[in-house]
Amino acid sequence: MTAKMNTLRGWRGLCLSIVASLMASAVAAADYDLVIANGRVMDPETGFDEVATIGVKNGRIEKITKKDLKGERRIDASDLVVAPGFIDLHAHGQNIIAQGLQARDGVTTALEQEIGVYPVKEFYEAREGKSRLNFGASVSHQGIRIKVKTGRSAGHTPSARSSDTDRLQDLERWAMAPMTEEELKQGLDLYREEAAAGGLGLGLAHEYTPGADRKEIYRFMETAAALNHPVFTHVRMARHPNTGGLFEMMQEVIANAAVHGGALHICHVTSKGLGDTALILEAVDAARENGLDITAEAYPYAAGSTGIGTALFNEGWQDRWNADYGDVEWPPTGERLTKETFERYRREQPGADVVFHMIPEEAMKQAIAHPDVIIASDGMTFEGGVGHPRGAGAYARVLGRFVREEKLLTLMEALAKMTLLPAKRMEGVAPAMRRKGRLQEGMDADITIFDPETVIDRATYKDSMQPSQGVLYVLVGGVEVVTNAALNEEAFPGKGIMSSDKN
Repeated sequence: MTAKMNTLRGWRGLCLSIVASLMASAVAAADYDLVIANGRVMDPETGFDEVATIGVKNGRIEKITKKDLKGERRIDASDLVVAPGFIDLHAHGQNIIAQGLQARDGVTTALEQEIGVYPVKEFYEAREGKSRLNFGASVSHQGIRIKVKTGRSAGHTPSARSSDTDRLQDLERWAMAPMTEEELKQGLDLYREEAAAGGLGLGLAHEYTPGADRKEIYRFMETAAALNHPVFTHVRMARHPNTGGLFEMMQEVIANAAVHGGALHICHVTSKGLGDTALILEAVDAARENGLDITAEAYPYAAGSTGIGTALFNEGWQDRWNADYGDVEWPPTGERLTKETFERYRREQPGADVVFHMIPEEAMKQAIAHPDVIIASDGMTFEGGVGHPRGAGAYARVLGRFVREEKLLTLMEALAKMTLLPAKRMEGVAPAMRRKGRLQEGMDADITIFDPETVIDRATYKDSMQPSQGVLYVLVGGVEVVTNAALNEEAFPGKGIMSSDKN
């Protein structure tokens, strides 16, 4: 009897031991939600560039090590680059279609900073739980002008461009007319309210509002500086394209930033700088050396895009841009316009976007190669299935063409311009950005994994919605938005990025 009981006790002990071992193994297997193994991990802030394994848990990077890790899911990143997710400061395409293309281009955070939005609250509420990417926006000077001048709330104006006919018909009223003193006071009060609601700075695209005189711009930039808000500017309309003519428009905003001590970001420095791009970058460098907080961005294309009905194409545009009708492309057909077709489309479809071939190739490459110029897409909504390829391929184009093929800059330099620099531009107004743009323990698990040998853009001016090649995995907050180069249609992990008092 005793021997039998001892045997039973032995079996019981063995079973308990096996169960304990299995439980321990289960715990070990679930140490991380996701493990990214054996990738070339690159962090622009620390310069870390080694084969390593990453453990992700609860949306954060918890471990980076040479050792193997166990997790519920596993990505084998052998021969692939594991980088911080790309941050786009200039993304007008704040809809599900544009976000899907940007995700496949490696973008994890897409902010609408140049034009901005008005009202801010409605913009964030409309996207909560419905966004593939992290999202956010500045307060729109243009939107404030529309509200003050017409009484209407413009919302996200790039999305409304083709549908909001009233807004277009009232162009003379809200864009061309100067503000009275009372209107200016009202506009500044609205800006302060929107800043308190979480807006990420001031979106100041005053080429589209020619009625905004220098005093108005001075007062808005003064108010932004007082709020510690960066100003994201598409500078005003140039008077002529000759040497110094485009630089003159930059001097206005640089001078205002110097006077007020505010932060300034110059959008698409190439499409506004053209032949003066090198001079403008020289001025930005000098301003930074003298303590001013000024940054600039560029997209890797020699053509821009805008609405055919906007003030950019007001009378005299050929002289201002040193361009002609044949430099304007109609995306639905790929045709270059004539005087007749330009005037017809501008009259009948003023909200439609066109591609404008006017940027010197040399100027574009100067900006892309500059170590402090941020990469941004200026991507549009792809409304109607057409647009500019920059919204689908800007980041893969830099990695494939200008890093791998032309060796215009190193891979680490390019990654810094796509991740760390835009994060640092934003972290003063949005503390959440201090956890982005870096691949370090404790940072958000916004991660892009790509093949450096095959990554390339495929979108063209005629077929602008072709997704990029070679971007294999994209994680937003630890959630796979792209897996094996395919978009996860049901993944909407994006979170709103708001100003400091709302984070």
